[in-house]
Amino acid sequence: MSHLANLVADPKLLSARLRVGATQPEKLRRSVAKISQNGTSDLGEVEQIGELQQRLIGWAKAPPLPPLARRDLRNGCRTVLHPPHPLAEDDTVIDRLLGEVERNRRRAAFFAVIDAYLDGFDRDSSAVVSLARRLQALAAGWPWRDNDNWPDRITEFALLDPARSPEVLARRILASGDKPFDVLRTAGLDTAGRRFGGLVEAAFRFACNLVKKMKGQDAVSGQRILIEWARNEAGDFGYQRAWPDFVQASLIPWQIEEPSEAHKSALLGMLERFGGGDPRAVPGRWRTIMDEAPGAYAVLMRWLTRASVLQFLDIVDRLMPDYASKLMWSYRRAFWMSYLLSDGSTPGIDAAWVAFGDDGASLARKVARETGDKSFTAFGKQFDKSPQHAALILRIGDLTIVDWSHNAKFQVWQRQHKGHPELFRSAYRYGELYSAPIQGSHSSPRTFTWQKNLAKIIEGRNFFSPKPSWRPSGV
Repeated sequence: MSHLANLVADPKLLSARLRVGATQPEKLRRSVAKISQNGTSDLGEVEQIGELQQRLIGWAKAPPLPPLARRDLRNGCRTVLHPPHPLAEDDTVIDRLLGEVERNRRRAAFFAVIDAYLDGFDRDSSAVVSLARRLQALAAGWPWRDNDNWPDRITEFALLDPARSPEVLARRILASGDKPFDVLRTAGLDTAGRRFGGLVEAAFRFACNLVKKMKGQDAVSGQRILIEWARNEAGDFGYQRAWPDFVQASLIPWQIEEPSEAHKSALLGMLERFGGGDPRAVPGRWRTIMDEAPGAYAVLMRWLTRASVLQFLDIVDRLMPDYASKLMWSYRRAFWMSYLLSDGSTPGIDAAWVAFGDDGASLARKVARETGDKSFTAFGKQFDKSPQHAALILRIGDLTIVDWSHNAKFQVWQRQHKGHPELFRSAYRYGELYSAPIQGSHSSPRTFTWQKNLAKIIEGRNFFSPKPSWRPSGV
């Protein structure tokens, strides 16, 4: 099958290309191909879309109507909502085109215009709403065959009622448990073109808005259905224009309460795959979410921050060589967990990132392979210290803090200071993580000296100048 035949056989592919401007209709060249869809006959030569539409406009406005070839009728019906000259936007043209379908009982053309409607569905488009009314009248008098499922589908799912059909379909799919495709199949919307067409996309968006308002186990079930529903044949996200809706449905239910770790991990993995990467390291596609759904983005960053801090603590635990080191580390773990789990009475960690040496990086990748938890692969590399050292890079309010494992000093910068390291980078040059205007050691953990001094800085009780005279005591 030629590329053009694929486009015409699958209206969604055609409309997607036209909408994004990758290929203008004028550049579509003639091609010969054969397809079979919904019982239609073979498709012969397909002309340029705009050329065909212009010819049909001329035909519809020529008194009296001249004969129209079956091929022109069928292909014209497929393009009634497509640029560059949507035939459905002209009442005279669409009335005469559908009149030809009705008068000659052309099944292929009738199903073609139904496909065009399902694909180009837009409840806010007057052309789509008007086309739906015309199709309702045409379907009411159509000589259906005994094995035709369309009369029941049209009634059961309100397919030709633009105001109701997205909600009806969305609620049916959310009530289906883990079988969204069974509902799409029953509705006749399971083919490649229809499944990602305008009507199903509108239903998907409606379902996202319903799930966004759910709590607890209801949200878990709804999100699992959305994940399954959203996947295309390659396992990627299939409804690009609904990306912000989907992200909000995945995250807004968890603004206050937390899902299970298993469900959170599944959501994070899915969002990373569907979104094209970790939003901290690959922010491009996530900028829309930052602007349009800041509440959802805040939940995502909270989860990723927690994952980075726990990753740091877990890997460093395994790198500690002896009892004394582990004892020292236990105090540092308790200190940062108190800020990670802050109840609001103290500042919380706004963002976190990890930079490992070679040993920590190898161990993190090993843990990711063993557990299937991709969060362990999100880290940078440090070159300041030994291969066993790891740096936890934190942003808390106006502060950037780097806390090191083992016996390396903690580092603190205010926003005004030059040279404070950026989070979420893949690598840090020598000196970038160990050149802060204020530094402190972790000596004498049982006296809590360093904890008290660092807490004063974090909580705003001991700000410092670019060249501070005060430094924490200890080696």
